[in-house]
Amino acid sequence: MFKYRPTTPAIGQAAYEAYAEAVGNTSVNGDDLPAWDALTVPVRNAWQLAAEAVRHKVELSTT
Repeated sequence: MFKYRPTTPAIGQAAYEAYAEAVGNTSVNGDDLPAWDALTVPVRNAWQLAAEAVRHKVELSTT
């Protein structure tokens, strides 16, 4: 059986968008959070790295 595995960019984007929604799209200093596509490449990469780290920990704990 084939198991769908989301890409790291897709998980990073989903994580960022969930975070943004959870905080009312407002940063800690009160500024509006930008949409995913408006983030700088380093910030998108950081969210993707964080998402991949979570995926790695989850997969290791279930095997």
